[in-house]
Amino acid sequence: MPNPRWKYDRKEAKRSLGIVGVDEAGRGCLAGPVVAGAVILPSEFFLKAANRKSCAEMNDSKQFNENKREELHSVVLGMAERGELFFASGEASVDEIESENIVGATCLAMKRAMERVSSGSGLVWSPTPKAEGELFSGSGSSVDEPGWVVRVDGRPMKRLPYEHEGLVKGDTISLAVAMASLVAKVERDRIMRKLSDEFPVYDFASNKGYGSPKHLRALREAGPTGHHRPRFLGKLLGPEEEAPDGQGSQSRLSFG
Repeated sequence: MPNPRWKYDRKEAKRSLGIVGVDEAGRGCLAGPVVAGAVILPSEFFLKAANRKSCAEMNDSKQFNENKREELHSVVLGMAERGELFFASGEASVDEIESENIVGATCLAMKRAMERVSSGSGLVWSPTPKAEGELFSGSGSSVDEPGWVVRVDGRPMKRLPYEHEGLVKGDTISLAVAMASLVAKVERDRIMRKLSDEFPVYDFASNKGYGSPKHLRALREAGPTGHHRPRFLGKLLGPEEEAPDGQGSQSRLSFG
């Protein structure tokens, strides 16, 4: 039986030039960048039985363990190397999360991923800027001229400057969004594993920057690094343990 996410996107691809999926990873972490993935699936992608077979297991990245995500990422990479699809990632730094807040930084990461995948595809697809009014209203057409369906996981992003539609739980519904989810998660996990080599006490290799008990204990004992998000630490650490410059008091999240 074909993957239901394949079937969902194939139906749309029959009346469009293809599907573009966008998703993020690391939005709720205490440390590290937020990373977005973007995947272009041209309509011709859905005409090949070999691609359908390769996509049989594609799903939301949260459904898999780390090894399986790497395996599926390799499948995506293999199809990209054969010219069947295009993918890219983009990230926003801790400094940008601090200055733009997490929603603005997520939109920056998505914007960069969309621009990179467009460039890497040889402009097979190019993102269409929103009209000025749409930047404030968050409204946008679901089909990007001249006929691409552009989907972002979740609700539409008001601060994302390109035409798109939001699809709640899109990483479980749309193949392109599920692939973007895998790209974003794998790329971010690799970043956090490298940070773990530099800062082993925080156990980033295991928790990827989320608030695991070991990570929280290390924060209280050793304090934050420059890779921790000051906005996210104010309700987690006491006044004497805040991030530098007192920025931790700007936190908008709490952690139980």
